[in-house]
Amino acid sequence: MGATETSGSPRFVPVTFEGLLAQKDSSTIPADEARASAHEATKDLASSRSREPTAKTRKPSARKEAIATRKQAAKEAAREKAARIAAAKEAAQTSGEPLDVLVLGVDRRPSSAEGESTRSDTMMLVRVTPATGEVKLLSVPRDLYVEVESGEKDRINTAFAYGGIEEARAVMEDLTGVEIDNYVIVDFEGFEKVIDAMGKVRVDVGKGVFPEHWNMGEGFERLNGHKALKYARYRGTPGADLDRIDHQQKLLAALRRQALRWDIVTRLPAIIRVTNENVNTDLGILQVIPLARALVLNGEDNKMTTAELEGHPKSLSDGEQVLVPDDEANEAILQDFRQ
Repeated sequence: MGATETSGSPRFVPVTFEGLLAQKDSSTIPADEARASAHEATKDLASSRSREPTAKTRKPSARKEAIATRKQAAKEAAREKAARIAAAKEAAQTSGEPLDVLVLGVDRRPSSAEGESTRSDTMMLVRVTPATGEVKLLSVPRDLYVEVESGEKDRINTAFAYGGIEEARAVMEDLTGVEIDNYVIVDFEGFEKVIDAMGKVRVDVGKGVFPEHWNMGEGFERLNGHKALKYARYRGTPGADLDRIDHQQKLLAALRRQALRWDIVTRLPAIIRVTNENVNTDLGILQVIPLARALVLNGEDNKMTTAELEGHPKSLSDGEQVLVPDDEANEAILQDFRQ
């Protein structure tokens, strides 16, 4: 049992095809023909089964899609983290040492003649540590009475008028004991344009601090470049130049916060163009890029510290008021800054 003998041939047809062959008289069908018919039937059956849709070929399950999405998101997060770590390492390797920059705001207007002697209205020493994003500001009162040339004493803000940036750098280095790496010089017009390019700046203007006709507002206000310049230069308060320094430091802190905003990237082309046109600096692109990257990566985690040198008021023989440096107090301030 298991096979049916076909007349006139020693070949056998499998029993499983008996039902198919029952439609014809097997005694009249050659074995080869019967086998071929059975073979075609088998192919048709297999083909029909292969065409049956399955859950796998119809559509992936929602659970599998969710798993794939999570895996992709995890990969992207890992790539972003690796990029941040690499950028931080690159910044540290590029400039592991602090960078000391002399920042001068000069009292030069568009109407100033080319080469005209100009005093610095603002003098700051800024120390940035690229590896950590730490920023220190050291402000110097412009009336501080120091030696600006050999044997010649005057207000420190006259150093720029005496011999330009090199003289200002030398005087600041003698005063602070800090070797200055680079400088940045901004005039009034350039300052206003940079603020406007950044989309104004939000600072606390206080209440009743400024002349009413300036329309500075009260409390926190968003100032355009023109009003920000007034905020930074105003001395008509009881603290005079010390209050002015406080305003300048608060303004720089606000600008730093503005620069760390996520949407500042949309303003970068305008900021870069305005900066190139209105800011004079010897900082090279190879210094600026890792410096900016470090501030962006670490800036939100590190506060900007501020300090200012001190002095005692004194009237000169010609009636001019100056500040004589308080050497003891300033040495403690400078030690903290240099650390």
